Amino acid sequence: MKRVASHESLAYLGHLKNMLEQADIACLIKNEQLSGGLGEIPFLECLPELWILKDEQAARAARLLAELERVDSSGPAWTCSACGERNEPQFGACWQCGRADETATE
Repeated sequence: MKRVASHESLAYLGHLKNMLEQADIACLIKNEQLSGGLGEIPFLECLPELWILKDEQAARAARLLAELERVDSSGPAWTCSACGERNEPQFGACWQCGRADETATE
């Protein structure tokens, strides 16, 4: 097992875990319940950590996580051409109807 991420937000690590699992990388979150120990246990030892189960998947997991960090959520909001819903720039598809952002460039 290898640790690939640590973060103060359990929700953020849950998101990363879901992304890795979608890529068929088995992983788990450690220290989910340690926040209650803050003060008696050093802060850095209480942070939730994301671990992958197979060491040979570490490089692939690191690449996927780095790719997620590079996603640019800045820019203008966009309007869905299918339903007219206004979407924030971080959404690549309309949150209302699911249609892809046709103005997005890769």
